[in-house]
Amino acid sequence: MEIDDCNRGGPREMEQDMTTAQYFLPLATYPDSSSGLIISNAVAFAAHNGAHLHACALTVAIPHIPNAWSSLLLDTPKMIEHAETLSRDRAATLVSAATNLAASAEVELSCRTVKTTLPLLHDTAATEARFFDLAILECIADVPDTRIVAEAVIFGSGRPAIIFPNKTLVGLIDHLVIAWDGSRAAARAVNDAKPFIHKAKRVSVLSLTGEKPLPEPSGAHLAEILVSSGINASATVARFASSSIGQSIQQTALELGADMLIMGGFGHSRLRDFVLGGATDGVLENPMLPVLMSH
Repeated sequence: MEIDDCNRGGPREMEQDMTTAQYFLPLATYPDSSSGLIISNAVAFAAHNGAHLHACALTVAIPHIPNAWSSLLLDTPKMIEHAETLSRDRAATLVSAATNLAASAEVELSCRTVKTTLPLLHDTAATEARFFDLAILECIADVPDTRIVAEAVIFGSGRPAIIFPNKTLVGLIDHLVIAWDGSRAAARAVNDAKPFIHKAKRVSVLSLTGEKPLPEPSGAHLAEILVSSGINASATVARFASSSIGQSIQQTALELGADMLIMGGFGHSRLRDFVLGGATDGVLENPMLPVLMSH
C-alpha cells in the first residue's frame, strides 16, 4: 500500500485545539467515484461542528497478468493502465473539490491519497478510519460499492459513522432521534453520539413495537437519564407498520422532524460472511436522512 500525503490545513492547523473532533472521509475512485454531494455534506457537517476533516482518496493498483495469459485475452496491459489512470485522475479531481469547498467554508482539511489493490479497497477504508473520531459515508442505491465501503467501515473500524443519503445537502442538526431497543449496539451508539446529543436542541428516544420484544426498562428510562443530564429529551413509542424495520424507523424519525437518526449497527458472522440485522440492512439499502450508526 502506497501513501501520498498532502496537508492543506494551513497555519491555523498548528493552533488547533486539542479537543477538536477529527472526521474521516474516504473517497472512492474505482470502479465508481464518490459523489460531489458527499464532499459537500462532509465539509458542511465539519463546519457545523468545528471539526477537522481528513479526506482520503483511495486509488487502485491492479495486478498485471503474465504475458503468457494476457496474449490470450484482450489488450490487458492497456486496460489496466487505463483503469489506474482513471483512478488517479478521479482522486485528483475529488481532492481538488474537497480543497476548494473546505477553503470556502473555512474548514481545516487534510488530504491524502492511499494506493491499494482492488480486493483490499474496502478493508483499507476501514483501517484508515480507525485513526479518527467519526467516518462520513454515503450509500447510493445503484452504486453497490458505496454500500460495501460503508459496511466495511461500520463493522471493521471500531468507530462510529454517519451515512448521508445521496439526495440531501445537510443542514443544522438540531433534532436527534435515537432508535432505542435496549441492545448493546444501541447503547454504544448513544455513547458515540454524545457530542451531538449535548449540542442538540431536542432529542427524541424512539422505540418501535411489533417487530421484536423490547426489554424493560423502555426508552422512557433513557429519556429520563438524558433529562437528568440537562438534555431536552422525551420518549416516543410507535408501531412497526412497514415491510422493512429500517425504513419504518427512518420514516417515523422523519415524521418526528428528525435532522439525524442515531442507531446501533447490528450484524454477526456466519462462517466468512457477515449477516446484517434487519434495521441495519434497511438503512444501508436506502438511507432517508443522515444516520449515525455505531457497532
